[in-house]
Amino acid sequence: MYKVLSKDIIENEILPHLSTAKRGYETKSCLIEVVNSILYKLKTGIQWHMLPVSSLFSNVVLSYKTVYWHFRKWSKNGEWESSWVHILENNKSKLDLSTSSIDGSHTRALRG
Repeated sequence: MYKVLSKDIIENEILPHLSTAKRGYETKSCLIEVVNSILYKLKTGIQWHMLPVSSLFSNVVLSYKTVYWHFRKWSKNGEWESSWVHILENNKSKLDLSTSSIDGSHTRALRG
């Protein structure tokens, strides 16, 4: 099983900011594995249909469509962004922005 972040970090830092099912349908797999698969997709940059769901989930293997549905729902509500902002605010002192490049206009072109 691939792990992008540990289970404790996902449970304590990300999941409190994301909505869960209050009534009706609940996901068959735990949300920690869903968040881990979303982070794997964002880290590697692969397409949604190429997501290796069989190696990302332990008990019940979900479809890539279900993972995408959760990501889209959390992105539409702004919950995914709020969890990202919360993580950045908590770890602001650990960030080193001295070597960051925003886009191509900040990099040096030798023959350009």
